[in-house]
Amino acid sequence: MTVSTYNPADHTSNQNAHASTAAHHIATGNGDDILRVMPTLSDLQKPHSDQEFIEKAMAEERSNHKNLIASSRDELPSVTVNGVMIDRTNIAQELQYHPAENKEDAVFLATQALVVRELLRLAVLDEPSLGETAWENDEEQAISTLIDKNVQATMPDMATCERYYSQNITDFKTDPIMTVRHVLLACPPEDGDERLKLKKTAYEFIEQIKNNANPDAEFIQLARQHSACPSKEQGGELGVISKGQTVPEFESTLFKLDKGLAPSPIESRYGFHIVEVLNKESGIQMTYEQVSPAIHNKLSQQAFHQALCDYLFTLANEADIEGIEMTLEQENIFRG
Repeated sequence: MTVSTYNPADHTSNQNAHASTAAHHIATGNGDDILRVMPTLSDLQKPHSDQEFIEKAMAEERSNHKNLIASSRDELPSVTVNGVMIDRTNIAQELQYHPAENKEDAVFLATQALVVRELLRLAVLDEPSLGETAWENDEEQAISTLIDKNVQATMPDMATCERYYSQNITDFKTDPIMTVRHVLLACPPEDGDERLKLKKTAYEFIEQIKNNANPDAEFIQLARQHSACPSKEQGGELGVISKGQTVPEFESTLFKLDKGLAPSPIESRYGFHIVEVLNKESGIQMTYEQVSPAIHNKLSQQAFHQALCDYLFTLANEADIEGIEMTLEQENIFRG
C-alpha cells in the first residue's frame, strides 16, 4: 500500500483511486454519428482551475497583503499548524487540484489538503523509526510507512459482502442499450421564439409520421430533409446507444422510452429531437458470484479510507490548528 499527498513543490498531482464497480457492458456497435452531434460527458467537463483567480491570488501573495481566516470567505486564508503558517503561494498553486462549485470551497479544500500534509509531516518527524531523514529522503515513502504502521482497517468478511449485495442489488445490473433514430430540428438554446416554433413543428412531424401509410419511409424522408444531424444520411439512425454517450438532458428522457415512436419530442441544448426507438434491451442482473470480488474491493477501500480519516482526525485534534475548521474527507488523501 502506498499513500501520498500532493506536494506543491513538485507541481504534480495524484488522483483518487476508486474501488472497482461491478459493471459489465454489452457491445454497443458503431455510434459515431451521435457522438458527433451530441458531446459526451467528458466534452462538457469544466477546467479544473480558474486561471484568472489563481493569478490574482499569486499577485496578492506577492504584495504581502494580510488575509483573514478561511471561514471569513476571504480568497487566501492565514492558517497555522503548531505556529507554522501554511504558505499562501502553495495554497494558490494547490487550487487547481480541487475543483469545486465555487472559489471559496476550492480555497478551503486546497488549504485543508496542505494542512493534512503538514500533519503527516509532523507525524513522520515524531515517529522514532522515521524522523526527519526519512522525510527528506522520500516524503511519499515516509508517509506510506507511517500509514502502514498506524492505520488498521477492518476488512469485510463474506457475510458483509453478501449483505451489501442484497441491499444494493439494483446497482449490479448492466446498463440497457437502445437502437435509435432521430430527426434533429436544431436551434440555439438562447433563441426562445425559434424554439417555440420548432417545438410545434416537431409535434406536427410526429403526427405526420404516425398517420402515414408507411411511417418508416416517412421518418427517413423527414430525417433526410430536415435533420441537422450528420445521421440524416442514414435516415436518422444513430446506431446502438448506451448510457453515458449522450448529453444528460437527452439521455435522461431517452432511456425512459419504450420501443416505438416517442409521442413527444425530446428537447436538448441542440434543439428538438423526434425520436424512434427501434430496439431496446434491458440490463441484465448479475449474480453475487459475478460481482463479489468488486464488492469486496469496494468495501475494503471504504474501510481503509475511514480508518485513515480517523487517524487524521486524531492528528488534527492533537495539533494546534488556527484559521480553518477541518472537515477531513477522502479527497485530502490519495491512495495509489
